[in-house]
Amino acid sequence: MIRVFLGAALLFATAAWAQDDDAEFLAIQHDLATEILNDLQPASFAENVEFCGYIGFEGDSEYLSITEIGRGDATSCELPELPDDFEPTASFHTHAAFDPDQESEVPSIDDMIGDLEFGVDGYIATPGGRLWFLDVVEERAKLLCGPYCMLTDPNHDEDVYYGLRDSFTLPELYRFFDEE
Repeated sequence: MIRVFLGAALLFATAAWAQDDDAEFLAIQHDLATEILNDLQPASFAENVEFCGYIGFEGDSEYLSITEIGRGDATSCELPELPDDFEPTASFHTHAAFDPDQESEVPSIDDMIGDLEFGVDGYIATPGGRLWFLDVVEERAKLLCGPYCMLTDPNHDEDVYYGLRDSFTLPELYRFFDEE
């Protein structure tokens, strides 16, 4: 594990028992994903690359932790190999720097397919400061918070993305990307 999130240690210490209460566990996981992705956003913008990893439990630990961080390119990131004793509960990744020619403010089709096939939820931070949650149970991408709620690329132009929806199913993403 590469980082200890001291400010959130007490909150995440409750993760194992909170798994019995899905809503409480998801709230803890959402908070951890937000913190991780906000930490990664500045480097993601500066280097114009995606960073990615997994959230989960290592061994018998009752604490949520993260895997090593993978470094991708401007449009993708290969998730790191999972340690043998790591039980993933979610993936996470950034969407690199603002590019008006990329639809980086919504999850991609590959983002959703990857999490659905692997069977874990996912989190995506966008250059415009949006945070998306890919819910594998509902098979739906949900906007957890809108533009500017997370660290935002200083070059981001929200006018390019006016009127985005706040949730998508996989068929709706295919229509959005005009790939039916």
